[in-house]
Amino acid sequence: MSAILFKYTKLFFNEIWSLLLMMAPYLLIGMFVSGLISIFINKDLVFKHIGSKTFTSIFKSTIFGVPMPLCSCGVIPVAATLKESGASKGATIAFLVSTPQTGFDSIFLTYGMLGPVFAIFRPVAAFISGLISGVIINKYDDDEHYHTTEVHNDTIGGHSYIERIKLGVKYGFYTLPKDIVVPLFQGIIIAAVISVLIPPNFIAENFSSQSNIMYFLMLLVSLPVYVCATASIPIGLALMAKGLSAGAVFVFLMAGPATNAASINVVKNILGKKTMYFYLSLISSTAIIFGFILDSFAEISIPKMIQHSHEHSNDGYGTLFLTIFFLIILIHSYLVNYDHSKIKDNSQNQSSATKEKVLLVVKGMTCSHCKDSVETAANSCEGVEETIVDLATGQVTILGKGFESKVIKEKIINRGFTISS
Repeated sequence: MSAILFKYTKLFFNEIWSLLLMMAPYLLIGMFVSGLISIFINKDLVFKHIGSKTFTSIFKSTIFGVPMPLCSCGVIPVAATLKESGASKGATIAFLVSTPQTGFDSIFLTYGMLGPVFAIFRPVAAFISGLISGVIINKYDDDEHYHTTEVHNDTIGGHSYIERIKLGVKYGFYTLPKDIVVPLFQGIIIAAVISVLIPPNFIAENFSSQSNIMYFLMLLVSLPVYVCATASIPIGLALMAKGLSAGAVFVFLMAGPATNAASINVVKNILGKKTMYFYLSLISSTAIIFGFILDSFAEISIPKMIQHSHEHSNDGYGTLFLTIFFLIILIHSYLVNYDHSKIKDNSQNQSSATKEKVLLVVKGMTCSHCKDSVETAANSCEGVEETIVDLATGQVTILGKGFESKVIKEKIINRGFTISS
């Protein structure tokens, strides 16, 4: 018994290490590019270009959404801000559908682990599904009132070129890894369990005649479960190794990052129950359609692809060095909180000041984008001079004079969060 346990434990950790070797070089490149993109494509730029109930606004929201590395939880507060800033429901839904499916980090990792066909097909599907969803929502949307309620300043444009580069590097190698480290390792662990416990080609041998059913099964699994675009890739690779078709895996890669139980509920609260049903129907239908298209027209040799990935990821000390560097970045981003000292110092500095101070506990924040959304919501209220958010504990400290706590709470709740009493 102990020998069997030792065998499977060894296989489990070997599989984790193999996955890390495969993904490290591509994720490092993706994080670097994501950092550069964050300099030029940020929320303030998005807010300025999306507004009217037109195809152009939908097109722009999709273009902005595809490269942004936002997960299905992180995209919700940004989308809520878009809607509050005057974006149509169509543009908001287009952003919600296209953004969490991809990002430059996940595109590079998709290429490294699943091959060029997936790497091209994935952002194309995200773009087309976002456009289709936005157009349909606007066609059946009965909300005719679109106006900007807040003014957003471009926080990037005010910095010098060197400062912007530093901000981009910080985002790519600290903020982004901090957002994905937990779901990424969850995905790696799930993939390793699948690889170790399920026999090779198990799905192909037992469910080969039920390929259409597998599309719907993967959809049912994907819709309520939280998995980010990056974390879904090792799971998809493990499922393909067991015989699941590329199209069925694509359904998981598309619908999994785009939705989860929490985001579905928030969409209902922000955009209404009718829009929520459209949102789910559009994601489900487009995921299955694109999965079918991939199986029908793309020939992907799964065993050769996976073998190539393993061989490519184990070629010498360069990959080993990059993997260690990648792990250091992930561990550093998870353990080190640069905002903690800021919170502590500000709390001490403001204790003797005459400013009013309110403490709130906000639930539902999962990443840096959630933190930014709460800060933006609170700072937009009259009388608020500073908002300090501790993402780890959910504690929000609001400083200023003459502000109304009720208004601040409403603003935060409208972004898709909840406030505990």
